[in-house]
Amino acid sequence: MENCGFGWQNRILDADLAASAQIDAQPVENLRNPAGAASLGWRCPRNVAGLTLRLPQAAAFRVFSLHRTNLMPTAALSVSARLGDATVWEGATQGCANGQILLVSPEPLQADTVNFSITDADNTDGFLSIPLAYAGPIWQPVRNYSTDSTAGRNLGSDTATSLSGVQFTENRWIQRTLKIAHQSLSDADALQLEQILRASATGQNTLFLPDPAAAPAVLMQKALLGRLSGDDVSNPFGVADRHAATLTLMESL
Repeated sequence: MENCGFGWQNRILDADLAASAQIDAQPVENLRNPAGAASLGWRCPRNVAGLTLRLPQAAAFRVFSLHRTNLMPTAALSVSARLGDATVWEGATQGCANGQILLVSPEPLQADTVNFSITDADNTDGFLSIPLAYAGPIWQPVRNYSTDSTAGRNLGSDTATSLSGVQFTENRWIQRTLKIAHQSLSDADALQLEQILRASATGQNTLFLPDPAAAPAVLMQKALLGRLSGDDVSNPFGVADRHAATLTLMESL
């Protein structure tokens, strides 16, 4: 088990992006949009898709993920990272949960080109919808988050009640949320967290991994990409190098 990880330096936002296919109204550049709406994402008009990121110089990577997708539970993702002409890492996984699919490399790596390959033969929509993606490093605090943390959901439902008391509910959306309590941030951790919260305040998404070393099936269930906010950083242990804060992460819809 590893300490939790926060992904906030998303190279999708500044890399040159190329797709194997796209429709004119929803090009691959839409992946830079922080909203997770299908109408604002990248749409590939087939069941196999490729995405390539190119950077002018090497950058750090560890996590490669797609979010808010229409991928089926049997979908497969493979990733290849290269530095110049050399392949520095390759990984593959199968399975999609909560509309997301992720790959995490065992160690941080340096690359200037990243290729995503997505296959979803069982998808009956006739297209692949990819609204959000993350490719970049993660930051891990020196000590792990607290077991006081909680997971919840916001429900977008309309309910009408008849004269006889019968209720008719129309579910519009479900938004996953996390309350991430941390009671032992170091001074350096607190400074790094301030940078992440400032980036999030501009509308940028943050990816949270409770355990980056978890099995892919667990990561797909537990990982969350969304808007991060936080309360005050406190100093409950006096002069000790330990600070406390509670963060709120709300899934981007």
